Amino acid sequence: MLNQRLSGAKKIASELHQAEDAIDEVMIRIANLAATLPTVRRDTNMSAIVGQEAMAKVAHALAAAGEVRQLLTDAHLALTVTQKQVGLGTRMFGAGVKPASASLDEGSNDLVRADVVEMPLAKAS
Repeated sequence: MLNQRLSGAKKIASELHQAEDAIDEVMIRIANLAATLPTVRRDTNMSAIVGQEAMAKVAHALAAAGEVRQLLTDAHLALTVTQKQVGLGTRMFGAGVKPASASLDEGSNDLVRADVVEMPLAKAS
């Protein structure tokens, strides 16, 4: 049973990290587009009115991607709670850096840090 939970957790962690990486890539590409639009407008001596609606849409898309990223980070935090509920404790299954531990519960791989434990969870707007 533990091996099944560990296998499931590894699959979830892999998918979560891929989703986080994907939204970061999307945000980078949208930000690059957002920078290119006014640069090209200026370089071609076009009026500020030219392409304004498109620029506004791109800016809105970047903001929306930021909201998606927030939702993914909220899900990530929620999954750490789920992980403990199913008896897996804190484990690293993918890319990422664990914070330095203030204390380590013997016999567990759970890192205990008061500043992390007491931190309120972020909420998506």
